[in-house]
Amino acid sequence: MFFDKRDLRVFDNADSRAYFEEILQSYYSKNYRASVVLLYSFIIYDLYNKLQTMDSEGDSKATKKLSEINKMIQDDEKYSKVENEIIQFFKDNCALYFERFTEDIDYLKNCRNKCAHLKVNDNSLFTPSDYHARMLICSMYDNILSVKAPFIMDLFSFVENDVEAYSQTISFSPNNSIDESIITNIKNKYLERMTYDSLKTSYKTFIKLLLVSEDEHCEENATGLYMFAYAITEYLIQNGHSNIFNDDGVLNIFSRIQIDKLKASDLKRNALVGLITTFPAVMDRLKDFADLFSYISECVLLKPQSLCYYHAFYPRDKQTIYEFFKEHDELHTPQSIRTLYNSLKEDNSFSLVEFTELMAGSIPSFNGFCDADCFMAFFIENIELFELEQIKNIRNIYQSKPQCTNRGNYSSEDLKVKEYIDKLENPDRVEGAETVPEADLNEDFPF
Repeated sequence: MFFDKRDLRVFDNADSRAYFEEILQSYYSKNYRASVVLLYSFIIYDLYNKLQTMDSEGDSKATKKLSEINKMIQDDEKYSKVENEIIQFFKDNCALYFERFTEDIDYLKNCRNKCAHLKVNDNSLFTPSDYHARMLICSMYDNILSVKAPFIMDLFSFVENDVEAYSQTISFSPNNSIDESIITNIKNKYLERMTYDSLKTSYKTFIKLLLVSEDEHCEENATGLYMFAYAITEYLIQNGHSNIFNDDGVLNIFSRIQIDKLKASDLKRNALVGLITTFPAVMDRLKDFADLFSYISECVLLKPQSLCYYHAFYPRDKQTIYEFFKEHDELHTPQSIRTLYNSLKEDNSFSLVEFTELMAGSIPSFNGFCDADCFMAFFIENIELFELEQIKNIRNIYQSKPQCTNRGNYSSEDLKVKEYIDKLENPDRVEGAETVPEADLNEDFPF
């Protein structure tokens, strides 16, 4: 049995499943002519249902054609003409959507005519073979029946309301996690209905509107546009269509992104950052545009909270993340010391001592109380990782910083450091114990 109940789930209604099962029964009973005739009729029925779906989803061409066909049926037009109108619509508008649609549908129609019609001057019957009938059923199932109704080629024109709705209800930042339920909904509702070509066309549209367009409505709805651009990007990668990112049309869109426009729009800049830091395939394409890549990499990596993306920007660079950090004074912010430490600590060239000394030396001369607070909290928390002379050296550095020593809690913090230094200098001393004079220790006990 080459079809089971699982395969029949592709049909949206019970009538379609029953119709297809009738075709299979004819085949299993070796009524091959009947199975081919029924198959052709079912294809027309299926295409008509797909036309109705396209109409209900807003395809204006489908709406117009459906109205014409319904009128033909009401006027008792010859059914063969109705069939031809339905087939021709899909040939004209959706041939690329179905695999080999024109060739397959014409071949099936020719076989059906041979099975159903008499031939002039020839009394022989056309009888398709088992293989012939089976091949036709499988081909129609794979390439037409199991394919959802064709979707609009450019998705944006169909989802403008969704774009606006997402923009009004969702706040976007590249540091915020994406709501996966929204992405899943976009995939299930739209993307699974689209072909390679329609996905490529739609991807170009969303990237252009999100990152290139200067229309104020695009700026207002940047969050919604980002959700769709993100969903399409992820869907393309998951389905093995990453080569779309190399398409000349897509690269042309990226080439039109203007640095000045990114500087003027936090939303545009954050959207680009979100895409390239999430999807390496998009990051690789951005590297083709040196000035743009240089600008956006500095925007991201010169912020302590985003330094963790260093390897996303430079996965094969000889310079390490810690070396990059040391070269850029903008990153030497003690207020972000824990964030920086978490980004740097796994690097092979990382030195905790050097890092802590650098952070201590970076406590600013003015408005530095918060920096000093963060530094001292980190230093005391990790003090056991340092050797005695290292602790003393770090203490000397922060004691030279008035913004550190002039704080109200400085004395209590420094006391903890001094106590630990004393502990290392006097390892045999028991904390809290009184010192017993040596003479008393040697004196004989009276009993």
